[in-house]
Amino acid sequence: MTMEFSIGQHNAHYEGVYSRRERDWRRVCAVDKADHIAGLLGASAASVGNVLEVGCGTGAVLARLSAIGIGRDFTGIDVIDPATNLETDGAASAPFHWSSYDGATIPFADGWFDLVYASHVLEHVAEPRAFLHELVRVARNFIYLEVPCELHARTNRRALQSTLDIGHINFYTPDTFRLVLETAGLHVAGFGTYDHSLPVHAFHSSRVKGIAKSLVRKSLLSVSPGLATRLATYHCGALCRRAETAAPPQDR
Repeated sequence: MTMEFSIGQHNAHYEGVYSRRERDWRRVCAVDKADHIAGLLGASAASVGNVLEVGCGTGAVLARLSAIGIGRDFTGIDVIDPATNLETDGAASAPFHWSSYDGATIPFADGWFDLVYASHVLEHVAEPRAFLHELVRVARNFIYLEVPCELHARTNRRALQSTLDIGHINFYTPDTFRLVLETAGLHVAGFGTYDHSLPVHAFHSSRVKGIAKSLVRKSLLSVSPGLATRLATYHCGALCRRAETAAPPQDR
């Protein structure tokens, strides 16, 4: 017999002013997220001029992209005013623009940005395909999406409730993530499955425990990615281009 989940105010976890530790956590995670984008872009990174992050949070990922030389002009939008919790230490000297938006219509013209991305956002949105269609609309060249793939053999109700408490309402495997992208009119040009870096693993524990966990998880991912993602949560990222022949999708 299944039990009801405890449903609170969606994404309330992200409202208000973050603690210093929370901002530190996001800055550490931003290194991984930006490096995943850079890895899939490869040599194409040189062609990226202006960049839009949808769901920019503290702005730490945009700051990291600027620091590693991807993009020359940076815009971050979120349903919560980004100015509340900006954390852009280490950013390059480049134009940054921040604003809130309604979560539905991205306030820019069609084809405005060389790179549009949403990292760990899709799992939060009520209408994922409509959200993806907006990303495609304002992108000139590249669209990047990343999600945690939280559905696997060890997923239980308690784990689902825990991530629901921080706003996750969509849950993915690598295959279902790619299926959502392709049925939203996106051509997947590059796909990666990632474990956390050591600093992320060690952040909430100790360096020794972080090293042990990292070794086990990375070894499993290296030997058998399919088995790894069936046993534990890894992150999947996809670099996409517009599928020109696809009709604008809608959620049902």
